[in-house]
Amino acid sequence: MSHLNSLSAALLRSPLLWGGAIAFAFFALIHGGVITDANVIRYLAGHWVEYAEVTLFCIGLAALAIRGADIVGQMRRVGTSLLGPVPAGGEDPAAAVDLVAALPADEAHLPRRLREALDLVVRTGSADGLEDHLKYLSDIDAARASQGYGLVRFIVWAIPILGFLGTVIGITVAIACLSPTQLENISGVVAGLGTAFDTTATALGLSMVLMFLQFAVDRYEQGLLARVDEAAWTALAGRFQSVDEGDATALAVARLGDVMAQGAGRLLESQEDAWRALERTASGGIQQLVAQGSEAFSRTLATTLDRSLATWAASLASANDQAAAQREDRWTKAAESLATAIHGLERHQGALGRQAELLAGVVEATRDIATLERTLESNLSLLSATGRFEETLTTLAAAVHLLSARTMARGLDELESARSSGKAA
Repeated sequence: MSHLNSLSAALLRSPLLWGGAIAFAFFALIHGGVITDANVIRYLAGHWVEYAEVTLFCIGLAALAIRGADIVGQMRRVGTSLLGPVPAGGEDPAAAVDLVAALPADEAHLPRRLREALDLVVRTGSADGLEDHLKYLSDIDAARASQGYGLVRFIVWAIPILGFLGTVIGITVAIACLSPTQLENISGVVAGLGTAFDTTATALGLSMVLMFLQFAVDRYEQGLLARVDEAAWTALAGRFQSVDEGDATALAVARLGDVMAQGAGRLLESQEDAWRALERTASGGIQQLVAQGSEAFSRTLATTLDRSLATWAASLASANDQAAAQREDRWTKAAESLATAIHGLERHQGALGRQAELLAGVVEATRDIATLERTLESNLSLLSATGRFEETLTTLAAAVHLLSARTMARGLDELESARSSGKAA
């Protein structure tokens, strides 16, 4: 939360933020038609270089305004007494600690000057050399004040540079528009020269305004620093007790007491360091023992795990070999069964071939019977012509039946033999 508050305070005091906001509002008024003066538009919003010059001017103006407001606020507080009246006879230098705690915690010139001066008294335990230290702090504050105008000085330097840049751009445009074949049309040349002169004039005018405002704010801050010097001198000069030159014994006793106090402090610090070293040594030994025990446990656990893994690996390899052997036996048996089935199929195929041959013989016999029937028909027709048809018909029928019976019996015997051979296969 403190970081957020400090960031918010820094943003509220940022010249870039306020200057950018002022420039944006100014150009918004121009483009919105609120500001219609031709000279203002020509010299402040006629070219992008002028936009940049006006923006830098607004940032510098915001920086001077923020610094001026801060100086005015500090000027009002210089007259107040931050340390209270000087007591009669002065104060003991040890009271400087309480005085530092009572000062405000801001970074204004007077509280910071008093805080840094009292810090010398707290560190040395004496007010000797306080006057010289106040003069040194006065010089430091003057240098800080001068450094505080760094942004404004940069902007005062940059605005004329932008003006010169606009001059170069305008002259370049004018030269580009200048043509020997079109001397009558010089509007482009005039526009380019106008841009060159307008940007330069704007830059010089804005930089002069900023320089004047910087001078005014700087002089006002110098007056503030002079009043801070006077207030700090009034508040601290003669405030603390000092030992007279004639009272050398009291001074020696006081310094001896300081030396003894410092020696006792160093003795206590050395004893505390010894206790801390002993504590670190004991904790280091305990950590070493724990580390050694953990290392031994890690080695034992690693050895056990290695042995167990080796045993499991051997078991898995043996099981894999057994499974491979069983798979090979099964494949061998399957191959043998497949070969037996192939031989059986071959025998069955042979039997089928023989049956086909028998069927072919039957077909041939059938064709012979058909031929015989045609022969019989011709004979019958002859017999009919001779008058012995019935006797001949009876004889032929008996012959046909006899021949058919023999042929069928022979075919059935061969089929039975083929079936029996197929079943045996």
